[in-house]
Amino acid sequence: MKRIAIAGFQHETNTFSPIMTTREDFNGELDRDQLEHLGSDHFNSPVSGFYDKAKHFGFSIIPLVDYSAEPSNMVPRDVFDQLLGDILTRIEASDCDGIFLDLHGAMALEGYVDGETEILRAIRSRMGNIPIIASLDLHGNLAPKSVELCSGFVSCREYPHVDMFETGQRCAVIMDYIMHGGKLFHAFRQIPFLMPTSKETTFREPSKSLYRLISDVENRPGVVSASILQGFSGADVEHTGPSVLAYAVTRELAQKAADFLFQGIMDRESEFSSDVPGAEEAIADAIRLSATAVKPVILADIQDNAGGGSSSDTMFVLKELLNQNATGVAAGMIFDPESAAAAHSAGQGAKVELALGGKYIAGDSPLRAAYKIERLYDGIVTGTGPMTRGMQFSFGKMALLRLADILIVVGSRREQAADQSIFTILGVNPPEMKIVLVKSANHFRADFEPISSHVINVLAPGSDVEDPSTFAYNHLRSGVRLKGCGPLQIKK
Repeated sequence: MKRIAIAGFQHETNTFSPIMTTREDFNGELDRDQLEHLGSDHFNSPVSGFYDKAKHFGFSIIPLVDYSAEPSNMVPRDVFDQLLGDILTRIEASDCDGIFLDLHGAMALEGYVDGETEILRAIRSRMGNIPIIASLDLHGNLAPKSVELCSGFVSCREYPHVDMFETGQRCAVIMDYIMHGGKLFHAFRQIPFLMPTSKETTFREPSKSLYRLISDVENRPGVVSASILQGFSGADVEHTGPSVLAYAVTRELAQKAADFLFQGIMDRESEFSSDVPGAEEAIADAIRLSATAVKPVILADIQDNAGGGSSSDTMFVLKELLNQNATGVAAGMIFDPESAAAAHSAGQGAKVELALGGKYIAGDSPLRAAYKIERLYDGIVTGTGPMTRGMQFSFGKMALLRLADILIVVGSRREQAADQSIFTILGVNPPEMKIVLVKSANHFRADFEPISSHVINVLAPGSDVEDPSTFAYNHLRSGVRLKGCGPLQIKK
């Protein structure tokens, strides 16, 4: 029976983020009881999917550790070395025949060093030519060296990432293929332009039909796996940007598959351009549409997305909602531990003067007002939507505040509004609202789009990059356009 060690080390690094990364941000022991729970309940995670499929192949699974942190700025080298050292020690002691890694693909270390390459290089130096299969987020910024070091990468194919479980299953299939002596050749292509976030969701074009090409490729005889990565534009590092990766039984088949996917992206280049309205226009549209809609209008503050490294505390859109006298609004989640603590001290039903949010992004300022405290919570929040169903989170002290006819969810830990549970835990039922403002780029679509009449993206300041041509890059490799058919990056 082949022994497979499982470890996770994930961070999506945003070099434009005002949020620094610390050791305390990383958490995640992975014991056998947790693994059994994940596998049996089909949680939407690569580890869960890998474990579920690995049981059918007869693998003996050795759970090690799963370190992950919310997106933020670069990982300090000493923090990285400490966590990686722990992983290496556990791998060496595991007496494993293969390794499954749950990675992100866009980790950057101090000095603009590629994190995934460093992880794989260190494991190879200790473990030699052992099979290593790794799952990736769709937003990985793959470096050519990491592709050489890994036996096989598999990226998720949906954004929102509702298919992480299936991604883990695909990783197990490749591990089994290699364990039975299967040959695996790879081909890797980097795309010469960056993608605006608003055009990346696979629920809409141009990405929807683009990702269907993967099935076309994998149906070809001899092709084992294929992935399209959109890259993560929030990282100003050398290999930021989209890429395609194909594995096949011969090098020629892999190259043809990768070329096909590469051309599929290039044929759509002109469609990857940003056209998101500003707050004044977007909110006016939302108010107009909500007046007759039977379902809420979803406003997505896409650049202040904690899931992309932003602060999730900007007040630009909230202030404009107040300025335009919007009614029936629920907004969340605002990251403000100080305001949440003050609300808990004042107590439910009280009114309290707060300087809410506005503490991190240049040009922003707190929304100072007297807020009524509608409800308080401090405990576990269980996900209910497609991405996080059954998963448990703690956002620390939470408060539901009312200002005019706007209900505002405030939390003490940064987290994007990818699931309705951040509202319902405080007694707010999103389908009953006229307008729901979410701090999220695209993950909200899985749970909020089905209850909506319209979805409107809003362009307001934040550090989760929508239009890369409006940000200053200094470390990209040469020849990369900052959006489809856009300008080249200029190093300063």
